[in-house]
Amino acid sequence: MTMKPTSNMPLDLATIRARLAAVHGRQYWRSLEELSDTEEFRELLQREFPRQASVWLDPPVSRRGFLQLMGASLALAGLSACTRQPTEKIVPYVKAPEGLIPGKPQFYATAVLLGGIAQGVLVESHMGRPTKIEGNPQHPASLGATDAFTQAAVLTLYDPDRAQVVTNAGRISTWDAFLAAVKTARDAQRLSQGAKLRVLTETVTSPTLASQLQALLVEFPAARWHQYEPAGREAVLDGARLAFGENVDTQYHPPHRCRPSRLSRASHCASWCRIWKPAGSRCW
Repeated sequence: MTMKPTSNMPLDLATIRARLAAVHGRQYWRSLEELSDTEEFRELLQREFPRQASVWLDPPVSRRGFLQLMGASLALAGLSACTRQPTEKIVPYVKAPEGLIPGKPQFYATAVLLGGIAQGVLVESHMGRPTKIEGNPQHPASLGATDAFTQAAVLTLYDPDRAQVVTNAGRISTWDAFLAAVKTARDAQRLSQGAKLRVLTETVTSPTLASQLQALLVEFPAARWHQYEPAGREAVLDGARLAFGENVDTQYHPPHRCRPSRLSRASHCASWCRIWKPAGSRCW
């Protein structure tokens, strides 16, 4: 905390110099006002943070009175937290799903897409709720490893901002109303062959979805399909086209083995370094 000089607190520099000359050893001060130790400065200390703090000293508050005030404050704060929660009943399964045991997790083999590349993962599930994602050691694209994006993919299942129903202009609507609005917009675009129609997706590697989008472009020749990834590989593909004239993917061989994804390459390279690096050296 630094005390700022005020207009009613003049500084006597000569007195300050004399006080400093008479000091022996270490002495700490935060401002010239504190060093001068004038009556104005002492009065300011009595009325700062809060400004009228001197009311606690006139009349003086006893220790008992202070504890009474603090106890009342804590009691009022505690009452505000005593909210009665709604009654909830725990009902067991009448016919439990096969293999489901409360408290015992189940594991499912699936894949998570990142940049159009599927990463094989194992998802841990508790009573139908996915809770953890780990790499699948039997999948060639992950070899049991995961990255930060794959670990965070489980949070997309619990996003409270995900749309639960169809909405229109902030109001709840229906699928029938949505399909009717799409049909109206589609008929309007058919007159111009989709000149104002744009489709934005992430990297698509699904043959079914790609076939559906191609069918849409055949129906609307003037429409455009754009693919975008926040952490995509556009720069890598541009460099490959400059070097080889076509889209190619770099395949690393550490040593003499091909891996289909960066995650599997990193995992395999790390294991290779642990085996082959000399003692006391680093593997880069």
